[in-house]
Amino acid sequence: MILRLFSLRLATRTVALTCIVASHRQADAENLHFTYLWHLEQPIYWPDQQPSGIDQYEDAWTSIQRTDGGAAHPENNLRDIFGWADRVAAYQYRCADAIGAISGYPEAGAQISFSGGLIKNVASLGAANQLGYGSNWNSHLSTARRWNTVGHSKPRCDIVVFPFHHSLLPLCDEATVRKEIQLYKATYTDTWGASPGVSKGLFPPEMAFSTRLVQVLAEEGIEWVIVSGEHVSRACADFPTVLGTGGINCDPPNAADQLNPAQINYFRKHIDRGCSPATAMPFGYTPHRVQHIDPDTGQAYTVVAVPAAQALGWDDGYAPQGTGSFDTLNAFNNPSRPMLVLFAHDGDNAWGGGFSYYMEATPNLVNAAQAAGYTATVVEEYLADHPVPANDIIHVEDGAWVNADGDFGAPQFLNWNWPLVSGGAIDIPGGWAEDERNWAVITAAQNRVETAEQIGGAADINEILNPSASTNAVERAWHYFLGSLNSGYMYYGTAVDMEVKPTVACNEAVEHADTVIGDGSLDTTPPTIWIPQRHPWNPGSINFGPQYGYQQFVSNGDFWIWTFAYDVSGIASVTLRYRIDVDGENPLTSSQNETYAGGAEVGSWQSLPMTYRDFPSGNVNNDPTINFFELPQYIADQYYVEVTDLREVLIDYYVEAVDGKGNIKRSPIQHVYIGDGVGGGGTGGDVVTVTPDPPQAGQNVTITYDPSGRVLQSAGQVYLHYGFNGWDPTISPDAAMTWNAVDSVWEITVPVSSSARVLDFVFNDGASIWDNNGGADWHVAVEGGEEPPQQWELDGQLDANAILIDSNAGMVLHAGISGDELYLAALDARGGNDHFLLVADTPGAMGSTPWGKAGQVAGWSAFVGNENDSGWSGWFDHGGSADVTSAGGSGFLEATINLTDEFGALPETIHVAFAAYPTADGSSLLSAMQVPASVNADGNIDATEYIAINTCDIRIDHSPFDLDRNCAFNLADYEVFVECLAGPENGSLGTCPVDVDSDFDQDGDTDLADFAQMQPNLSN
Repeated sequence: MILRLFSLRLATRTVALTCIVASHRQADAENLHFTYLWHLEQPIYWPDQQPSGIDQYEDAWTSIQRTDGGAAHPENNLRDIFGWADRVAAYQYRCADAIGAISGYPEAGAQISFSGGLIKNVASLGAANQLGYGSNWNSHLSTARRWNTVGHSKPRCDIVVFPFHHSLLPLCDEATVRKEIQLYKATYTDTWGASPGVSKGLFPPEMAFSTRLVQVLAEEGIEWVIVSGEHVSRACADFPTVLGTGGINCDPPNAADQLNPAQINYFRKHIDRGCSPATAMPFGYTPHRVQHIDPDTGQAYTVVAVPAAQALGWDDGYAPQGTGSFDTLNAFNNPSRPMLVLFAHDGDNAWGGGFSYYMEATPNLVNAAQAAGYTATVVEEYLADHPVPANDIIHVEDGAWVNADGDFGAPQFLNWNWPLVSGGAIDIPGGWAEDERNWAVITAAQNRVETAEQIGGAADINEILNPSASTNAVERAWHYFLGSLNSGYMYYGTAVDMEVKPTVACNEAVEHADTVIGDGSLDTTPPTIWIPQRHPWNPGSINFGPQYGYQQFVSNGDFWIWTFAYDVSGIASVTLRYRIDVDGENPLTSSQNETYAGGAEVGSWQSLPMTYRDFPSGNVNNDPTINFFELPQYIADQYYVEVTDLREVLIDYYVEAVDGKGNIKRSPIQHVYIGDGVGGGGTGGDVVTVTPDPPQAGQNVTITYDPSGRVLQSAGQVYLHYGFNGWDPTISPDAAMTWNAVDSVWEITVPVSSSARVLDFVFNDGASIWDNNGGADWHVAVEGGEEPPQQWELDGQLDANAILIDSNAGMVLHAGISGDELYLAALDARGGNDHFLLVADTPGAMGSTPWGKAGQVAGWSAFVGNENDSGWSGWFDHGGSADVTSAGGSGFLEATINLTDEFGALPETIHVAFAAYPTADGSSLLSAMQVPASVNADGNIDATEYIAINTCDIRIDHSPFDLDRNCAFNLADYEVFVECLAGPENGSLGTCPVDVDSDFDQDGDTDLADFAQMQPNLSN
């Protein structure tokens, strides 16, 4: 299934890809381990009753036949979706082939998540022998499950348990979570074989996790679950919050979640989705236990949390990987309990789903890593070799993967849970959003289906899975209801008919449930409460993300709690209960904050009645992209309350609902730290001063720091950690401050960079204690700083400053340079072809083509690939900062790369080529479309088929008077002009060097009129 404000320490304490790696390792040390999770998923595309046969929802082959016959829904083109060659291979045999290719190593293998919806869809196509699928579609993976590691004989191919319908578990009711897992376990043996048994691991859809899930997982036999390594790290006390592209593009973590100890060292890496995940080393790459306390009984439940390497997993899905990141991480490895780097990504999308990934890049990385001393493994083997201690309990912050568009790992799961808005602004009492409307429909259906089961008796999970003629109404209600929950319906939002699918499924579900509920007189089921929502996420502190236009929003401390609630017998009351923690801490070693009973560490519960609102079910904003042709039979009501006048406290809270019969339901206990309302999370005021104010670029600034009442109050030495322009650059090493006993402050004077526009700083004790202003850092505007070079805008449209370099057969190649950044643009992939841009300082020897295409190519330094089928684009083999975008076949493929990063210095000349190949693996170069034009049309890209570009010629600030083309206009250019000058008005040019144009007025010759244009500029 993817702005520039920066903060916190990116130098010595946050370790980036440029870290110096230890020059040697102990011979007996166990280096880091690594493994894979390949995620395969397709939803039930039309969860409505199939037109004939058993009363159950449609599978892929049924939907295809219906749409072939003229049915309007689903609007998705399932022939294209399931018939794509790479998916046909991935869903049947490609993953097994890849595991077989690395099975020569003792522990090597992979985990696979194969959703229940995909199982049903592919099985239907296989039974009909359609689109390349056969009746034995699952035989390769079933066989691969029996390949064992050397050591503990664990499956090399571990098909993990997966919530059947790809439901976003943290936003689902507990009963739904349980049935989704039970459904997958029910289909497991029939699909994948009885030996080995059902996997003990689980991959949550969208990598979305909350500790609320732990009790259900443990009770359902799940022993380990894959979580986001960044959400492990965001829960650390010293997580280095950086806002914007260089860090996170969502809300900073709330202090209530930062229960893990400070880690000091972080690995940060930019990914092409527009963020730069940071993961603690080795903490965020090491499995730990995570727990949930039953709020009624106080009983603790635990499972092992296996962190996924978010940035590295993203990269692995889009480009071949080397061992450089392993080398960086391994310098911080614990040899007695080595890190486990888990690459987790889609296994059926973009480059990561194709032959080149599975059969070339994966074996190549495993071979190189094993040769370097790193161990390819599987999770089960790793955990058997390195058991997680029972007392190694950590916290994992709520959130999903960090790559989703407009989400970036938001703890609220924004991409599936956009806040209520009105008139473009967030409006909790009166707003509306299409995703929230879906959750209201789901909440109502959940209650009616659960009530039907309470009245009609327990449902048989096998009948829910595969309804038969004997399936009862309760089981059929669950069958349709669970089909409403695929997270992709909300992920893709208003695309095609996605937004109506949950309603279609829920209406089918309640139709069956209502036959059991009758008049509701037998209802004893308590209300259903959707997990309560909070806005803003960080009351009294800094918030950030797409809901704020990627600008910092400082909350005054008041905030909203709201939810949906529904009951068959009606709702009598909904109340927010909250209590204040005594000391502002919720340690993992205590359970008092986690139980309704509480204890001496927390205050007594206080109550706030929540306001009722009849939530709209229609297309409130008349969005033309949404067609609610079927409205819900039932929808939950909204309840909300504003919490005011609490500051600098930690509170626990839950929502309690009472139905018309007196049945009571309490939501899980949640926690929030409320800051001081000035953006510091309990800090601010006169803590720091800067003199002069504002600082002046190129001059000195004096900074003072008052540690009174702060974490550094007892520090014997305080250091200033500072940088400029959003911590780019960061000054290293940290500067020791001097104690001023008269004023009782630490102080220091440091120089301000001449290019500074913002001064960024925090304080530390030189060890593990930091004062980072509650995660906000300190940022002070600087006057007189130099303007940054113009940035290229990557929006799928040609940048106006780009220069046309060459064209051929309708294909174009544009380029430009700003600062050290090269910009390239060509038409994006279309017409069934993949497009490539190749860059070299000097083209190298002939070698293999990109992406396993046919023929050869003279060696490149880096290249951009743009895939026709998915519209995906990305850089490969680049050595520094780079970015890319494409317009999906309707505009331009645009890419930038920092030439100094790539080549060590800005080269005088670069060589560039554009190429197109048909999208199929092994296809041949379309020579007629090359730019520059092919020399020999031999199906190869020779060194002579790159175009040489003088970098000075394409600088957007290049002076036309720079006649010697050295990127500077000076007296040397005057000497060249003299060579070009043959005399005034003689109609001819002199002895100009080749490619030099000194006819500035374009009148046909070089004369004194041209000198008249040149001279005023030369005198400067």
